[in-house]
Amino acid sequence: MQIVFMEALTRIQRIARFRFRHLRCSDSREDVICETVALCWVWYISLVRKGRKPAEFIGALARYAVRAVSSGRRACGQERANDVLSRRCQRRRQLRVSSLPKVHIPHENLFEDALCDNTQTPVPDQVQFRCDFTAWEQRLPLVKQRLVKGLALGHRTKDLAAEFGLSEARISQLRKEFSADYTAFCEGSKNV
Repeated sequence: MQIVFMEALTRIQRIARFRFRHLRCSDSREDVICETVALCWVWYISLVRKGRKPAEFIGALARYAVRAVSSGRRACGQERANDVLSRRCQRRRQLRVSSLPKVHIPHENLFEDALCDNTQTPVPDQVQFRCDFTAWEQRLPLVKQRLVKGLALGHRTKDLAAEFGLSEARISQLRKEFSADYTAFCEGSKNV
């Protein structure tokens, strides 16, 4: 039984390679070809146990296996239709999954910032800061908003002074003014 299947293996692989030639990723292509062979093997054994001779229609068996693998069937189960990482779901819902970028630039990559987990600050304080800081920052002129963002991102005083055409001493003074103004704003919002 196994020897006969091994003789038919090259034909199954040839049919699977032809049918999956459109897949660009060589690893994905090899995966589905291997799944097709595995599914053919499972069906082959099942047909032999039933007393049939599957070697006579190995081409049809391979084509059915290719269709089954294309629709998400596997030798050890089926891909979940709602799993975003499964090719079946991606094809059906026309989704594309890719990895997050490796470089981290604060406030430039919204996905990575959203995934950051802050375990130091209590949640109510985080919520209050996000609401208060945005409201306070919007009260400032645009130039000062840009300066506040630069300070919040941790840029050096020297770099900010060169960017805004100010002295380093003035940047330090503005940092203290922003801190005092923000503290007063937060205390005023608590009293309301």
